[in-house]
Amino acid sequence: MNKLLSALFLSFSLSVAVAAPVHLESPVGKITVDSSVNKIAVLDFAALDTLSTLDGGNKVIGLPLTATVPQQLSSFKNNKMIDFGTVKEVNLEKLATAKPQLVIIGGRLASQGKTIGEIAPTYQFSLDLNNYWQSFKQQTMNMASLTGKTQLAEQKLSALEHKMTQTANKAKGKTALIIMVNNGKMAAFGSQSRFGIIHDNLGFTPIDASIKVGTHGQGISHEFIAEKNPDYLFVIDRAAAISDKTGQAQQTLDNDIIKKSKAFKNGNIVYLNARNWYLMNGGLTAMGEMIDEVAAAVK
Repeated sequence: MNKLLSALFLSFSLSVAVAAPVHLESPVGKITVDSSVNKIAVLDFAALDTLSTLDGGNKVIGLPLTATVPQQLSSFKNNKMIDFGTVKEVNLEKLATAKPQLVIIGGRLASQGKTIGEIAPTYQFSLDLNNYWQSFKQQTMNMASLTGKTQLAEQKLSALEHKMTQTANKAKGKTALIIMVNNGKMAAFGSQSRFGIIHDNLGFTPIDASIKVGTHGQGISHEFIAEKNPDYLFVIDRAAAISDKTGQAQQTLDNDIIKKSKAFKNGNIVYLNARNWYLMNGGLTAMGEMIDEVAAAVK
């Protein structure tokens, strides 16, 4: 009898542990959900990337399928998933009908956070650009608390930090300029920007420390790139991120001014994986791929 009672007590203890409350705080407020939550509407691809990497994909009931879904997340494009619209515009009627236990949004839906919060507990997955890496780690651990995979998350974060340190050591003393190309127009991004990890964590010296921090960057010209003449030019093609159009960034940079630059002459114009950098920046698997491609570029 004592053994039976002990077994029952252990089983009860484990079930309580599994259903332990998870307290989360984000720009849209504080929420509490059970770790056993299994109906999650994920409206941000970076959050979906992290949740999936930490074995939480089976908890997802829908995502922004009307948007361009990154190839890495294509397994979620199936008839079991509800289409909640795009990462900027959610279908509130479908969301309410689905009755999720938790909704995870990104910064692009921040202005609608309170409205979405009236449907279900809502959490905003976004990075603090003033404290990018610590913020990324916190977001990862928050997702891990929903899947019970905190140890796995810690292991993956440790491996990423090791690769990041190695890359920063290789890149020390090298200058870089980060640009995004959008329909022929170019914008530069510096330290503490949405792509600032290249400077702040991966070791490249900004070629211009005065570049204004902003969501859409600072508008620049070909002449600006030639004048600054960085060792490396890192390029994000927005069209390639949000559509099937590719090669627009290469076309924009294919001119005599750029061909005179050090980056071009030394083969150091690096076209980054746009969907990782633009759509999944802050996702756990995407982050590993982002670090790897910067590391591979360093000569």
